[in-house]
Amino acid sequence: MVWLPPFLIPMSEVAPVTVGAADVPDALFAAVAGPTALGWLVTYILAIRQASRDRYVGIPAYLVAVNIAWEFSLTFLLEQTPTQRQINFLWLVFNVVLLRQALRYGPRDYPGLSTRVFRWTLAGVLVWASVVVMVGANEFRDLDGMYTGMIIQVPLSASFIFLLKRRGSSAGQSMYIAVAKTVGSLFAGLTAFVVYPSHHLLQVLVPTYVVLDLAYVVLLHRAMRREGRPPWAFRSPAAVTEAPAGSSTTGSGTGPAPRAGVGPRSDDATA
Repeated sequence: MVWLPPFLIPMSEVAPVTVGAADVPDALFAAVAGPTALGWLVTYILAIRQASRDRYVGIPAYLVAVNIAWEFSLTFLLEQTPTQRQINFLWLVFNVVLLRQALRYGPRDYPGLSTRVFRWTLAGVLVWASVVVMVGANEFRDLDGMYTGMIIQVPLSASFIFLLKRRGSSAGQSMYIAVAKTVGSLFAGLTAFVVYPSHHLLQVLVPTYVVLDLAYVVLLHRAMRREGRPPWAFRSPAAVTEAPAGSSTTGSGTGPAPRAGVGPRSDDATA
């Protein structure tokens, strides 16, 4: 005898993940997928530029490893649609540069880790994420990386907020990176809605990371204004920050130490 009250929501008769892609006109697909590819491409280029200027990574280091794991695995290792493989390969080229910057500048954000430990853990994340992406994509029969991509987007968007808080300044970041990332992610979500209208998990993941992206835009803008750094000045002086307490750049192989300049203010922690 069942003593609990009846459940409120019955399980789907057909698992949504088994429902194939909708028949989307080519023009509509290009209208949503095109800005996705372009938005993230611009994000990567701007992040590379900003990291070169500030000597701090433009994209959180461990998420760079996850991005590369996703792009490499779904380009060369696991079956994917031809269109998605080409887009992934293009992104991968720029992420290789971002990974190189992460290996060089990433330790500055983790003063509690030696450079060697940081690099080994970064490699470990890359390998582990590659396995998870392949197994997960195969589990869902995710032929265009939609499920795995949307799942990764949530921690990726959150990591930018954590990076801003932990670093205590806008070093390595810019409003243009934030906006380009938001545009790319938003259109990725629209692509998911158009191609897989019955996949409800995507309908939860997309609003989640879009809200996180918008929150990051607002927080970064506030931080830059407090620092006296013009938010929309594309050629403004490179943002710099004081090295976190306990960090050491001498002999670490992470490049020259940042100059004293735009450092964290007392109210940065509440950005």
